Amino acid sequence: MAHVFTYGSLMFAPVWSKLVKGTYSATKGELHHYARRCVKGEDYPIILRADEKVQGVVYYDVNDEDMQILDDFEGEFYERITVDVETHTQTIQAEVYALKEAYFLIIDDKPWSERAFEEEGMKRFLENYKGFII
Repeated sequence: MAHVFTYGSLMFAPVWSKLVKGTYSATKGELHHYARRCVKGEDYPIILRADEKVQGVVYYDVNDEDMQILDDFEGEFYERITVDVETHTQTIQAEVYALKEAYFLIIDDKPWSERAFEEEGMKRFLENYKGFII
């Protein structure tokens, strides 16, 4: 089992719960030395190493089956790496999906907005993504 730090679409329960099978406790977290950016023409973001901080959600003790689902969901553009994440009570190690350098050409240099995703992008994302568990 692993803790998972999410920083984009998976921070939102309507997306997370359509993807994974298990139920997990979660808390807010902060990842240092990374930046979150938009993806050209998409509603979801990426992260890459930078001198910034990324706010997100940590899901605790995600089982191996759901980790495989997350690996498949994230696909070839991302690599799963272990990072230190600060929560309101402690620093923990968690898995995160960071964009592989070979795919940096998809980055739109605009910061990604949680609010815009929640208000507009999530509906499009949920309607267009066909790989969710039914």
